[in-house]
Amino acid sequence: MADIWKLCPESLPCRVNLTQKTSYQGKLFVFLCMLIVDSGGATTHWVVTEDGKIQQQVDSPLNLKHPHDVVIFMRQETRVNYLKTLEKQLVAQKIHIEENEDRDTGLEQRHYKEDSDCLMAKVPLGDLDLYDGTYISLESKDISPEDYVDSQSALPPDLEKPDCAKVIELPYSIHAFQHLRGIQERANLTSPLLSKDDPIFSSLSKKFGRTIDEVGHRIHQSLLKNSSSWVLYNMASFYWRMKNEPQRAVDCVVRALHFSPRQHKDVALINMANILHRAHFSADAAILAHAALDLTSDLFTTHYTLGNIYAMLGEYNHSVLCYEQALQAQPGFEQALRSKHAVLCQQKLEQRLEAQHRSLQRTLNELKEYQKQHDHYLRQQEALEKHKLLQEEQILRNIIHETQMAKEAQLGNHQMCPLGQQHRRLYCPFDLPVRYHRGDLFEHVHHVQFGEAMSVASSVALVSERSSNQTASSPQLRPTVSGDQDPAAALWGSHQDHTQDTQRMLWPQRSDCAHKYPSIPPAHLLPTYYLSPETQGLGSVAALLYGSNDPFPADSPPDCSPVPQPYPAFLPASLDWPLEEKELPDSFAFQMLQLRSGGFTLEQVGDRIAQAMKEATIPDWLVHFEAALFWQAKGNGSRALQCLRHVLNSAPPSHHHLALTNAANLLLHYGLSPHAQMLLDHSLALNTSEPHALLSLVNVHLAQSNVTGALGLFRHVLETALSSSSCFSSFAGCEQCRTSLPLLRCLQFYPSLYNLSHRQPCSRK
Repeated sequence: MADIWKLCPESLPCRVNLTQKTSYQGKLFVFLCMLIVDSGGATTHWVVTEDGKIQQQVDSPLNLKHPHDVVIFMRQETRVNYLKTLEKQLVAQKIHIEENEDRDTGLEQRHYKEDSDCLMAKVPLGDLDLYDGTYISLESKDISPEDYVDSQSALPPDLEKPDCAKVIELPYSIHAFQHLRGIQERANLTSPLLSKDDPIFSSLSKKFGRTIDEVGHRIHQSLLKNSSSWVLYNMASFYWRMKNEPQRAVDCVVRALHFSPRQHKDVALINMANILHRAHFSADAAILAHAALDLTSDLFTTHYTLGNIYAMLGEYNHSVLCYEQALQAQPGFEQALRSKHAVLCQQKLEQRLEAQHRSLQRTLNELKEYQKQHDHYLRQQEALEKHKLLQEEQILRNIIHETQMAKEAQLGNHQMCPLGQQHRRLYCPFDLPVRYHRGDLFEHVHHVQFGEAMSVASSVALVSERSSNQTASSPQLRPTVSGDQDPAAALWGSHQDHTQDTQRMLWPQRSDCAHKYPSIPPAHLLPTYYLSPETQGLGSVAALLYGSNDPFPADSPPDCSPVPQPYPAFLPASLDWPLEEKELPDSFAFQMLQLRSGGFTLEQVGDRIAQAMKEATIPDWLVHFEAALFWQAKGNGSRALQCLRHVLNSAPPSHHHLALTNAANLLLHYGLSPHAQMLLDHSLALNTSEPHALLSLVNVHLAQSNVTGALGLFRHVLETALSSSSCFSSFAGCEQCRTSLPLLRCLQFYPSLYNLSHRQPCSRK
């Protein structure tokens, strides 16, 4: 083999004359060359330069540490091709995962807002009282409780309670359902807090006593006289249900069931079903309710009780069926109707959530497979890099290549173009193609001039900026790329209060922009605008609220509840969900409050507004308008929204654009830019030239990452303002309108800082 390498040490792959007689070593060499040519392909190692030369790539995977090792050379090319195929598979797999990934994070909220059953139920199933107490009254059995209880007897100072377990000892009986777990463990039964509106409180007549304890004493006295009365035991269980003591109630209802005749056992069965249901033994309660269904004539109470039990057990189909049977027995019963729709709403929601879970599980499995393939790709990449030439050696070869290119340039293949610092131009002697890298040196090149004629370099993004020799004390309007006057400078640069700060705001330096705005701020950091009632000639509301320096007593903050019903169409209830999730204080709203109040703290401002609400000396909608600004400054978006709903409900229609504009800024601060844009569209339909609404719409585009649209709208708004004297005065006098000007000017002048692809086209002067 050593002789073989002497024949062609540096020229693999090589050419061989197959017609020449060769030795065994020569045949073996030809075979190896053919293998290399077939496997290498030379497509990833060699490139053709602009001058037609064929040379190897600088960073080629076939630049090996040991170029003489033919086996590694062959494996390296195979590995490169395999990695390319594997990379395509990974990209396709990633695209498939992203396209099929379930990104619906608001499924539950949207379901509650859109599903017809959810809308009919009005509240989710979890908010309904599924422990709503039911009972079969003794009167429905033609039994008068007054016949069993002495309501005229005198009451002692120490009232007694009906302790059924002490009245009579009952033997174990399966007919009394004492085999049920809830009955056997009655000593440990607990139940949730009983509502004062529970129907069980109407089960005992007030004729037996002024208080429930007096009624219980008389029932106890009657039981001592008649210890086998199923009527008295049922009444005693009603008493203990009112006391919310399920252990004592079970003791009584078991005895009531034991002594009841068959046709009246449904009273005790429904009674016991309610007790066990509230004690979280709903499965046992279902058995008792079904037993009552075989005996009772009160189908409504029994089916409604079963509907609640099955809803708690998650047996939604059975629950709906029971509610429908209850509604057939008593049509129009609202609670049963709402419960039925709430169960259907919950059932469909769980089905949709289960489908989403299956989709997410499938995506998770695909991600695991993708990670497995990616790890395999990295191992193959590591094996590829193992045999490559060291990076430092490749860089050295690159330097040698660039040095050679520089020598060729000095021989006349290129031209030298000096850079004019004052006018930001390149001066080239010949009209030949000019290429240069966009870096700090060429960042502000405006033109390339060839000899006497000027040619505009269309590939260069021109930037309007203050010249380096222009002083801040001599403001001068710079022409834009198209040669027109800059509308921002015309609006604010010619103002009589023009200062050095205004000059820096209108013509910011690149370093200032890079420091203050290293990136485009997110929605909650964008400036917000407050459209005050004073702008509409409604008098000084701030003077009425904050004019007096007298201290106000500390009180609760302004409260805009209850919310007017129905909700205004522009501010539906669905907006409360995202606003309640986070607290975002608004520094711009706080600055506006301090400016309006003359430096009051937030607590002082809240006291003044709350006092104005009580005194009602200022129109109600104006006070709520100020309260909305207060809650926005504190960062409580949901309470600010409540106040703005009051404004839309009570303000004159001619002033609705005030609330719409401020509500849009509030929603934009919380990242709800689509709804904010809708509100601003309606506000501008009412007042087309309002500066606060127009500039708020610019911020909406920025929040949606539509920088091109934001800058285009900003320029259009300013040009429109210049064309009208009234609009010009509105913008020039709008102090808030300057808050977003620094950011917008940085985006206009230095798009490369923010990786913006959009550039204005160049034009000749």
